[in-house]
Amino acid sequence: MNIKVRYITKGKEYRRSEYQMKQILIATHGKMASGIRYTAELIVGKMDEITTIDAYVTPEDNVEKKFEEYFAQHENDRIFVFTDLMGGSVNQKLLGYSQKENVTLITGTNLPVLMQVMMADDDVTEEEIQEFIDDAREELQVVDFGGGKKSTSEKNAEEDTAQGTENNAQTSEGAASDAKKSAPKKALAPQSYDNSTAKITALRVDDRLIHGQVAMTWTKQLAVQGIVVANDEAANDNTQKMALKMAVPAGIKVLIKPVQEAIRMLNHPKAEKMRILVLTRTVKDAVTVRENVGEIGFLNLGNTGRFDGIEASKKQSLSPTIMLTKEEIQSLKKLVELDDKVCMQQVPNDEQKLVKDVLGKLDE
Repeated sequence: MNIKVRYITKGKEYRRSEYQMKQILIATHGKMASGIRYTAELIVGKMDEITTIDAYVTPEDNVEKKFEEYFAQHENDRIFVFTDLMGGSVNQKLLGYSQKENVTLITGTNLPVLMQVMMADDDVTEEEIQEFIDDAREELQVVDFGGGKKSTSEKNAEEDTAQGTENNAQTSEGAASDAKKSAPKKALAPQSYDNSTAKITALRVDDRLIHGQVAMTWTKQLAVQGIVVANDEAANDNTQKMALKMAVPAGIKVLIKPVQEAIRMLNHPKAEKMRILVLTRTVKDAVTVRENVGEIGFLNLGNTGRFDGIEASKKQSLSPTIMLTKEEIQSLKKLVELDDKVCMQQVPNDEQKLVKDVLGKLDE
């Protein structure tokens, strides 16, 4: 179970006198936050001190503004924040707030941990929260009607005992098995995920850069060994860099560089020996990378234009997750000129749509 706690205490124990009251913020992708609150309150009872933020439900959803308003309103309260994914964009945006003394950030949230915190005293300690998490791990198990249930600790003990015996057998079989698991699936038309002649495996335009969709699905689909984030802002913001690196799956290398520096690295001979996914925040940056790096196996438009602060009325919506200004539309046309197979696809299971076809309909 991936439940982790970040608790900034600076050696202090919280007392009721230090903060007015306990507050709980549940923030997740989609409507999970509202759903888990509803379930928890059915069991524990309604609590006015719980706030939920269902992030990215609509394209106009300004998550950053909601967070700013919430923490400004509760700056004198003891705040417990629950998020869904360690590497998700919601958790990333909350990392900065977790540095505050009165904020505890818990990610990988499940119902038992949430209910424990709901019922806890206002001055609940870090050690107590860790106990809640340990208890929740014990509750996560496969129910075996035939032979009874085994707790996580019992399973771990059995696995440790068997590990030495299995290691030798796995040495010869493991490499083949891993290669089979990591190999890209056959692509849906019109664009292949795997192009052995391309210099770089894939380039994706995504305004959230590394987040759940990228970390959980695209890295596996593309079988990448490394991620290069080409973005000037992220490269010069230590908090952003820390948050993005936390989202990267184990075993995958990540570099976060300004666009021009990223291009220099991608043109290094060593880059050709790795399967690399390049991420840009804008179409304009994607054009710059493509012009200066050369052939790229898979060009993908995922999410862009929703959180740049420009009014939606000044943009053209190509999909619920792709909203472009006139300038970005021109950049997109340029990208299609460079490679007419660039496609729109948010996650691998979605249908691929050729950008040239979508742009053609706009011009009709």
